[in-house]
Amino acid sequence: MRNDERTHALIAERAAEDLYRAARICPENPRGATALAKAVLGKRCFRIVPRASIPRSALVWDNRQPVIQLCAGLSSRELNHCAAHELGEWHLRMHNYHGPEPEELASRIAASLCVPSKAFFAARAALGDNLRVLSQAFGVSESLMALRFAECLGSATALITPTRVRTRGAPWAWPSSPEAWRELMRRAPNDGMHVRRLRDARGRVVICQR
Repeated sequence: MRNDERTHALIAERAAEDLYRAARICPENPRGATALAKAVLGKRCFRIVPRASIPRSALVWDNRQPVIQLCAGLSSRELNHCAAHELGEWHLRMHNYHGPEPEELASRIAASLCVPSKAFFAARAALGDNLRVLSQAFGVSESLMALRFAECLGSATALITPTRVRTRGAPWAWPSSPEAWRELMRRAPNDGMHVRRLRDARGRVVICQR
C-alpha cells in the first residue's frame, strides 16, 4: 500500500468515526447519510436545486452555515452518496485539509460513512459476500460496496471505469497501460483474481483477489 493510500485510508476511517460520534449515531446501526448530515449540520442543511444548476450536489455556505445543495430528482441511493460526499468535504474543510486529491478523499470518507466498517462486518456475517445484496442493504452502489470490501478486508482490488481506475486494499502489481489491463483480466483466474462486471453503471468492472 502506497503511503498516500495508507494515509487516505486512515483519514477516511477516523473522519467517519468522528462524524458518527458528533451525530450521536451508532456506526453499527447506520441510518443513512442524510440522517447523519442532519444530525451534524442541522435539520435544514439540505436544499434542493434545479438539475441543470450543479452536477449532482455541492457544499455551499449561507451566512456561515453549511448547506448541501442536491439536484432535484435524485434517487435514494444517489441522495445517500451525495449527502455523504458533501459531509466528507465539510469535515475536511473544518480540519483545514490541504493535502492531495481532496475530492477523492471526500469520496473515501463518504464510503466509510455509508458503510461503516463495524456495520459492514455485521452485515457480511448475516448476509454473506453477495455484492448486490449488501449494496441494497446499505443503499449504495455496487461500485462503492466493492471498494468497501477491499478497504475493510484488505484484499487487493481495482475498480475499472471508462475514465479511471481506483485501487484499494493490499499492494498489487497493477498494470500501467490499457493493453496490460486487458491481459490481466484475461489471465485473472490463473493469477488468483476474480473479475466481475458491475450493473450500477455501464462499462464498470471490478477485479480482486479471491
